Amino acid sequence: MCWGFEHGNGWFNIIDQLCANIQHHIDWTEQSFVRDTEYNQMIEDCKSGNWVKFEVYYRGWNPVTVKQRRVEILKEKRREVKEPCPQVVAEQVKEKFGTLRFYYRGGDEYISGLVSMAESMSGVTCDECGNPAETGGQGWISTRCNPCKDRIQKEREKVLEDYKNEKV
Repeated sequence: MCWGFEHGNGWFNIIDQLCANIQHHIDWTEQSFVRDTEYNQMIEDCKSGNWVKFEVYYRGWNPVTVKQRRVEILKEKRREVKEPCPQVVAEQVKEKFGTLRFYYRGGDEYISGLVSMAESMSGVTCDECGNPAETGGQGWISTRCNPCKDRIQKEREKVLEDYKNEKV
């Protein structure tokens, strides 16, 4: 990632949860792909007379249930197998117009929704401390809570005062 993370520490939890949810979705789609592919292969095997995978899959089940499943599986259609979600790579994570921007490649529509949600949450979360906040400002727009706004304003005033004292 060329530019890295360019934002305050207050959005750490939003980004941390976003990344965890993205990875969970990617892992889930991969597991679903494998599970559905194997299940479809088991159906095909059963229809051709090979019950080995079926016996392994239903080992330990109630014998009556297994007998019913033997009849049902021969009538069953193949499951739709969806391709797994491509891995997401973060390109840049920054603050722009007071809210989070998460630029990435990979993923799918679900991940796009997760990113939109995280970006929306940043608009009501202080980028300095993580407390509830409002987006605003003159010139440079930021999302800050009142205590952080006051602290930053005092720091700016002190820097300006020090600068004036050096000039005199």
